[in-house]
Amino acid sequence: MSETPPPNLPPRRKLDVEQPLQGGGLLRSGAPWMYGLATVALVGVALYMALVEERELFSPYVAGPGIGAIWFALRTLMTWGSNARG
Repeated sequence: MSETPPPNLPPRRKLDVEQPLQGGGLLRSGAPWMYGLATVALVGVALYMALVEERELFSPYVAGPGIGAIWFALRTLMTWGSNARG
């Protein structure tokens, strides 16, 4: 085994598929609003099913939209957090 260190090679150029997407300004600014809108809509559906239709709290008609609302709320926060970092 040789004791010579490997040569200092220049950094490898990223492949096209590894490059970040360009021109995503509108998508990045619009995505949190769409996720927020979906959150509000699903909360409304869950509340409607629970209060007006008088479904049980753990029925799929209430729990499904409620879980979806939680997922979209977390997705909204994650998207806003990634936009704040730049």
